[in-house]
Amino acid sequence: MRWPLATAFAALLVMAGGGCGGRDDGSNPEAAVRSLIGAARAGDRAAVYARFGPRTRARVDGLLASAQRTGMRLLRRDGNEAEVEVYSSASGDRQTIHTVREDKSWKVELPFR
Repeated sequence: MRWPLATAFAALLVMAGGGCGGRDDGSNPEAAVRSLIGAARAGDRAAVYARFGPRTRARVDGLLASAQRTGMRLLRRDGNEAEVEVYSSASGDRQTIHTVREDKSWKVELPFR
């Protein structure tokens, strides 16, 4: 299960949108990316989904379906850091998620490469 990578991409889209404006029609590759970033910045989930290609839409649909059959358990906790294992009973996939405590709440750290 690679949903943290998809989540990281979505987060990057939201953060990277600073210099991009407006909604483009997708008439060229750059306009398609600008349009996706604009939709993400606006928080328009339906528009973001509509701007994904067919393979990405299929992957998102699969992730959403398997998320309904997902469990998790704490693997390790050491002070202000912890690792949680997320697993899909539908596919058998497992993913370790790194978390950190910031002030009084826990936050997820995405695996950027």
